[in-house]
Amino acid sequence: MSHVSLGIDLDDLRLPTKEGLRAARELGGDVVELGAAAGEVTPEGLSTSGRRHLQHLVGTLGLKLAALSAEVPHTRLTDPSTVEERVERTCRILTLAADMGVRVVTASAGALTHPETGEPAPLALEALRRIGDQADTCGVCYALRPAHDTAQPLVRLFDQLDCPALALGVDPAAMVMLGHNPLSVIERLPNAIVLAHARDGTVGSAGRAGHETRLGEGEVDLVGFWQALADAGYGGPHILRRLDSETPRADLEAARDLIRRALSRGG
Repeated sequence: MSHVSLGIDLDDLRLPTKEGLRAARELGGDVVELGAAAGEVTPEGLSTSGRRHLQHLVGTLGLKLAALSAEVPHTRLTDPSTVEERVERTCRILTLAADMGVRVVTASAGALTHPETGEPAPLALEALRRIGDQADTCGVCYALRPAHDTAQPLVRLFDQLDCPALALGVDPAAMVMLGHNPLSVIERLPNAIVLAHARDGTVGSAGRAGHETRLGEGEVDLVGFWQALADAGYGGPHILRRLDSETPRADLEAARDLIRRALSRGG
């Protein structure tokens, strides 16, 4: 684990896209993750020339686009009233990613399986099959970031979907804050992981969620998490995240320094 590619999620910096890209470079990021469901970078708002200009700016700054985020607000894959919107907008973002040469589209996932039986929700299965078909057509991976579902139900979900274009992104804080173990997901689904976030938080439960902290100040087993990713053969970037902070840039700087120190000495 002597070398790691670090990334910045531009949404966390709360800056216009161009300023955010420059800040990400100043923070020492190699890659960036861009939100594509709202704001300046959306399928509807970014023209063909706008896409070229954005790609040029990213390259000029010495960065690469690691992922687009498809966080479609107020929609769930298990909600009959919103699932169609979620699928349609996600598919448009997958097409945008393909146009811009971005390999991964990621999104957080609500509960996708039954809390007692662990069986995948039929509506979620249907929606993910449609998204997977579009991802496959586009040559892009759609990486769900689980929080509510534990490892074994996720294994059942991926077994039933059987689609190589559907993958996993791992946000350890999202799982820990709901009382789940992210290491078990890595151990059970090592080949499905295409994106990792570096984020910390306190331990919660299904009834009372924990809260996000600065990296290294929560209860995520960060060394164990990074080692599990290395053991799984993960060679992708680690996207630094800080969603809930009044000083995100300072917190991201501290996170950058922490992860570099930890990984330079092999954990």
